[in-house]
Amino acid sequence: MAMDFVDLVLGACQDAFGETVTWQSALLAAPVQVQGIFDEGYSPFDGIGGDDGVASQHVSSATPVLGIRLIDWPGQVRQGDLLTIRNRLYRIREVQPDSHGAAKLLLNNAERENDPLPR
Repeated sequence: MAMDFVDLVLGACQDAFGETVTWQSALLAAPVQVQGIFDEGYSPFDGIGGDDGVASQHVSSATPVLGIRLIDWPGQVRQGDLLTIRNRLYRIREVQPDSHGAAKLLLNNAERENDPLPR
């Protein structure tokens, strides 16, 4: 018997760790409330060095991401869409869908920008 990964695993994760976010897209008539798992952890950045013999620089950066279950969203998520999470505005930098019905949205802080939604 095949496991329904979307409902059993992704659904359980969203139920346990998900939070409501506001999604704005040019494809939608108005902003909508959707569910996602937000993480703003730090990730390493290796700008120079490593294999070429030059000493690497140890830099880290905050990388906000939102994990989503695609079936829960009422339309196609696109690069450039806006999300309000915990009263902060983020722009979707990249959508990384997997083959199991989920996607990781890489985000940029959009608090100080005035760019419109992409058409």
